[in-house]
Amino acid sequence: MESLVPAPYRSAATLNSAIAKQHSSTVALVPPEEVWPQVQAARKALRDKGLYRWPPHMNLLYPFVAPAHFGAAAALLAFSLEALATPVITLDALACFGGRSRGVLYACCSSTEDTEALQRMQEALQASTNEGGKRGSFTPHMTLSHFSSREEAEAAKALLAPTWQPLTFSCAQAIHLMYREGGGGQFERACTLSFGGEAMSTFFSPPRRWESMPAVEEEWVRDARKNAYRRGIGGGRGGQRSRRPRRSREEREAIQARTPEEIAEIRAQRAAKRARLEAGEL
Repeated sequence: MESLVPAPYRSAATLNSAIAKQHSSTVALVPPEEVWPQVQAARKALRDKGLYRWPPHMNLLYPFVAPAHFGAAAALLAFSLEALATPVITLDALACFGGRSRGVLYACCSSTEDTEALQRMQEALQASTNEGGKRGSFTPHMTLSHFSSREEAEAAKALLAPTWQPLTFSCAQAIHLMYREGGGGQFERACTLSFGGEAMSTFFSPPRRWESMPAVEEEWVRDARKNAYRRGIGGGRGGQRSRRPRRSREEREAIQARTPEEIAEIRAQRAAKRARLEAGEL
């Protein structure tokens, strides 16, 4: 298989859980483009800030390794799908998650059978890359838009639900290793995985974009993405920082007692959160 992997996706390193993950890289389920119109229309009507950056998708392993490791990753991931039947799923339900300061509206399967098929698939992919137990429980969902609170997301759901039509599609040729270049880049597929039979992967170099994706990022999409990022890291509206309560003496002493390792870990967590906000996943 190595000879079939284009040079940009080869790495001399063995894939293992210690390899750093990045939020510009993912393994995701992207439905066939013929079922996109309803999803894209809803995302546009709901002013989804990820409309240009992300195709309609379900993240399965996110964040993921850099493209240089895709060759090794694809071999493991394809093998994990070998014993699975190709799921055919129906996105016929809408749901929300979030809280007072964040809300997400998404499409999902009402069928327990479809949901469990997606969960088995994700578990197999996760286990193949030696990451068993490192990620949270997987809830299959296709994000339609982000909101400033769950209440707002629920209101949008109530408006959209009467017109939402079930989307049924096969997951064959729908699992992709994707990445984007730079802060304003668009996710494109570097590799497509197949189910059943002999483990197979199809690579694209350069990566291949979807014809139904916007060719340019409209100004409102860019502004929505940047404003959401500013609100996220600023802690207040419009990017303005809200005033924090004065720390207690015990809190100040605890901060002063932090070891260099603890400080480095806190900084890494903050950097990861900023990256997720920028990627539109928070």
